[in-house]
Amino acid sequence: MIPKTEIYFATRKTSRAHVYITKGTGRVRINNTPAEMIQQETAREVILSPLEIAGELRSKVDISVRVKGGGFMGQAYATATAISRALTGWTKSKKDPKEHPFAKPVRTELRVRRSWS
Repeated sequence: MIPKTEIYFATRKTSRAHVYITKGTGRVRINNTPAEMIQQETAREVILSPLEIAGELRSKVDISVRVKGGGFMGQAYATATAISRALTGWTKSKKDPKEHPFAKPVRTELRVRRSWS
């Protein structure tokens, strides 16, 4: 059986990053190169920062990134954003309601205030 793969996308300036996330053992590859072998240390830190925040989730998923365009820092930031979106989407249940910036009581109060105007 083929494992479920989800694809997420992000851009930064002219860089475009596509992240493929599957259930796995914690491998992270950028353009088919292990993330730990990226030469620019600052770019590597930017790319791996969402994974450090994710904690134990990192060891449960494999991430493959395809990134094109722009300079190496633009690619790093596009990759980091796409990885963040992938991790968020991977952990979010489809049954969860869409997030809203205001809680329901605040929204109802705003509707009441708007109707007075």
